[in-house]
Amino acid sequence: MESTIRKENTALRSGPRVDTVVKVDYRTTEAFFTDFAENMSEGGMFISSVQPLPVGTELIIEFLLPEVNRTLKVRAKVVWSRERTTTHDKRRGMGVKFERISKADKEMIAEVVRKLRNTP
Repeated sequence: MESTIRKENTALRSGPRVDTVVKVDYRTTEAFFTDFAENMSEGGMFISSVQPLPVGTELIIEFLLPEVNRTLKVRAKVVWSRERTTTHDKRRGMGVKFERISKADKEMIAEVVRKLRNTP
């Protein structure tokens, strides 16, 4: 199976990403997974995974947002997947886009992303 590798393209993102490590529980209609997100933006996140899911896979993601004591539950879709790497600076994993998210949760994520961007 060929891996889909997306070059870093900020034009595809809804906003700038910030580095942060967040435990992520996610599921498809067939399986349940736990991994870690390594960065996030207002519109999505990169989930590091030794077995990234195929592009187009729909997920339900649950995670505790940094600096917020509440678990968020978001519907998302895999928009790119990196199964193999040829360099040491790229990790296996997948980029997910938040698809269905409440306005309040979206605003909360945006606020946390802004705070993390401004942290030295």
